[in-house]
Amino acid sequence: MKKTKIYLIAILISLLIALGLLIATLVSLLRATETKETKWVLHSYGNNIALYNNEQIVEVYGSVSLDTLPQRDVNKLNEGIFFNTREEALSAIEDYDG
Repeated sequence: MKKTKIYLIAILISLLIALGLLIATLVSLLRATETKETKWVLHSYGNNIALYNNEQIVEVYGSVSLDTLPQRDVNKLNEGIFFNTREEALSAIEDYDG
């Protein structure tokens, strides 16, 4: 009888831990989705820079030519530069547009 109670308690604790991990994973996924929706990305687009939101092009900046930028900036733009707000991204574009 005593061993049965111990096994039941161990199973209950294991289930609670598993439930906690499941909840933590779901919260993490929800946050990742939420973050993705609010991200603005400057990315190379041909020889220019484009502003993306939710993986869709919002605007292409034809006045900024990649071949006039330092190679480190071009590398960053090829990878994508992420911003939390459109305003931050637009401020960065002004730096490139000089």
